Amino acid sequence: MKTLLSIVVPTKNRYKYLKHLINLIDSFKSDEIELVIQDNSDNNDEITQYLNVGIYPNVKYFYSSEKLSMSGNSDAAVLNSRGEYVCFIGDDDGVCRNIVDCARWMKENDIDIIKSSKVVYYWEDYNKKNLRDNLSQTIVYKQPKIQYYNSDPILELKKVLKIGFQDKLNLPFLYTGIVKRSVLDEVYKIGNTYFPGGSPDMSNGVSLCFFAKKMAIIDIPVVITGISNMTGGGILRRKGEISTLENVGFINQSVIDNWENNIPRIWEARFVWPESGIKALRYVHHEEFISEMNYDYMFANFSIYHLKNIKIAFSYSQDKLKYIYHLIQLLIKNSCRVLKNKIVALFVNRANGYMRQDHITDIIEAENFLMATIDNVNFKSLVFRKK
Repeated sequence: MKTLLSIVVPTKNRYKYLKHLINLIDSFKSDEIELVIQDNSDNNDEITQYLNVGIYPNVKYFYSSEKLSMSGNSDAAVLNSRGEYVCFIGDDDGVCRNIVDCARWMKENDIDIIKSSKVVYYWEDYNKKNLRDNLSQTIVYKQPKIQYYNSDPILELKKVLKIGFQDKLNLPFLYTGIVKRSVLDEVYKIGNTYFPGGSPDMSNGVSLCFFAKKMAIIDIPVVITGISNMTGGGILRRKGEISTLENVGFINQSVIDNWENNIPRIWEARFVWPESGIKALRYVHHEEFISEMNYDYMFANFSIYHLKNIKIAFSYSQDKLKYIYHLIQLLIKNSCRVLKNKIVALFVNRANGYMRQDHITDIIEAENFLMATIDNVNFKSLVFRKK
């Protein structure tokens, strides 16, 4: 039987989470799904022993001892998959058992890419000592509305450029999304990569904008984004800290050598995402979009997260007045959002429409809880609405 869906997982030295993901996919008992593990760990004895003890018919395991970049390991993962549709997740992420139904729905409605309702699970090792609201072992989700709307990837790209690639908004991501393989292949054949930048998710998302004919945003949870102490290769978990490119071990030399001149040589999400987005625009030969990039918004947002390094952003900014304007704008916006969420949280166990459930021990329990919560939800009931 032809594989309908591939879930691809590049991993390195994170078997703690990976074992849970293997058991989660195995619990689905579906012959339409494959879990492709692309392992670049320093030593893989632990996981090979684990796989040899059990029987996991859905797992395809590949190992490379050669040191690979994040993008290189991600490329290998997709290349080793065979599904008609592909979902890319991290080893601390998860998927819901309805993901197979979602892929069938995509096929029946000729949809190239979907983005599902956001669900976040905070692992037990999430650094709760720096958080006042203690999110560890918590799942955060929204009640589904059983509806979907179509999204124009090029319009989304322009929105993201306007804010300097500081948010992903509704870009068509393979990471935590589902993409038809034929669309991915269009990206790959340009220069033999699906991920033409230091950040695999952003560089792939920007590239896909030019090949996706039909993208849908669905209000049903399908993927569970896991956040752990090791999330994002260190991009997201080291708030307030920065690293120079030369001190980051998981990016290849070509990324360092070809870094954009007008972006500081710092490995931090506020700079990594825009640099990778611009690299993707060059890769797909659409450099004309680069002129719409809002660098001053990017520098202002970096300053919000890294006040002690504000001199770096200020020195790179080409228009100091625009930089200061965006900085003040973001300070006010962020302060209002934080205040609103705190007020809401005083009265109900939610903020911005999100619900939370505490004392969830792992990604498997998170998926079981979520599926029990939305037990009557199915894709055939999805109602189209205009955005």
